[in-house]
Amino acid sequence: MCDLGLIPDYYETARTAKKFLNLNLQRYLNLCGMHRNQLKSPQLSFAPGSTYQNGVEKRTIAELQNEMDVTEPAKRVVSAIYRSMDNCTDTMLKPYRKILLGTYIEGKTISQLSIETHLSEKSISNKKASALCEFADRLEYWKRFYNCASEIPYLIVEKR
Repeated sequence: MCDLGLIPDYYETARTAKKFLNLNLQRYLNLCGMHRNQLKSPQLSFAPGSTYQNGVEKRTIAELQNEMDVTEPAKRVVSAIYRSMDNCTDTMLKPYRKILLGTYIEGKTISQLSIETHLSEKSISNKKASALCEFADRLEYWKRFYNCASEIPYLIVEKR
């Protein structure tokens, strides 16, 4: 097994990732004017729909530039968070994607996830910690991909 010298503290990493998602995800959604249900759309894209602009559009864009300075970084952060969750393992034994999206995007309870995945509530609770650790690992890639590494803290807690 390849070590890379990075053996995280499993429980502390899960706790840190959970705290980050519980405290920060909604704030980033608020800053970019989005709702959680918009993240489930099949076309999660923050690119503009067209390049044609008339005079009214140009004025509107100019007036919204200050707002965009806040919303664009927040959209990149939300994209990185969502893509990290969406990119997690999703198998019968490791339904991490279902657990993370179900919990933090769809607002489902452990009981609801248990029914959907055909696993016990205890099993879902245990797997949630593993899902959060995988999320923290994958977030490192996606925050660089979306160029928002400075806005998102490092969630992996190393063993002491």
